[in-house]
Amino acid sequence: MRFLVLATGSKGNCAYIATPHAQVLVDCGVGPRKLGQLLARHGISPSQIDAVFISHVHSDHTQGLGPLLRRAPARIYCQEGAAAQLAAEVRGVSGIAIPDLKPFANGDGFHHRDVDVLPVRVSHDAEPTVMYKFFAGGRRIGILTDLGSYDERVLGAFRDCDVLLLEANHDLHLLAHGPYPAFLKQRIRGKQGHLSNDQAAQFVTALPALPGRLLLGHLSEVNNRPEVASAAFSRIETGHIPHLVIPQGVCGPLLEL
Repeated sequence: MRFLVLATGSKGNCAYIATPHAQVLVDCGVGPRKLGQLLARHGISPSQIDAVFISHVHSDHTQGLGPLLRRAPARIYCQEGAAAQLAAEVRGVSGIAIPDLKPFANGDGFHHRDVDVLPVRVSHDAEPTVMYKFFAGGRRIGILTDLGSYDERVLGAFRDCDVLLLEANHDLHLLAHGPYPAFLKQRIRGKQGHLSNDQAAQFVTALPALPGRLLLGHLSEVNNRPEVASAAFSRIETGHIPHLVIPQGVCGPLLEL
């Protein structure tokens, strides 16, 4: 497997996974020019993408989907409760009808070519929101962003990832004293908002084993800083947890598993 975080954060989210028989995106929240540039750095063309897995219908996860479909006949996967809204928004924004939309039901794992996919329902204010775990060649990649809280079910689903992209959205102090209005601060720190740095660190320490590679993403540019997020993973009782922070506007490294 190959894994690449192309973009993560409120300005756009998109990740790339490749196996011997599949090249897929997880969300497509970046425009066609930027997507093409980011993929081209690694010799990949958008026309090679054969599937996109949508986590939820917020524009920073979906706004590039219509333009992508003009270049690639990709199958689009989403939770069945989001299918109608996703189709309507893509048509409304870009005039594109999704030609191959494949909704899935709650709790159902499924296959795409040589990839096994486990969607995991999470608590976020776009209903429904799912995050994903991908299995191929004996390796496991987890993507877990855009959630305000978690439980044992979510911990169990992401307990054994070789690579985990985990949300570390905000620092509570920076959020509390930042410029956002009170209602937005409440939304962010609420149970259907986003994980704080400390919540993300607590999540990792609750896992039975550390991920082989831990990536921190979906950082707020206003309410967080990379060094502040990183510090939350160095002051816990178990000691420093190895990790890599991917700020907004930065493409992550290409990982070969």
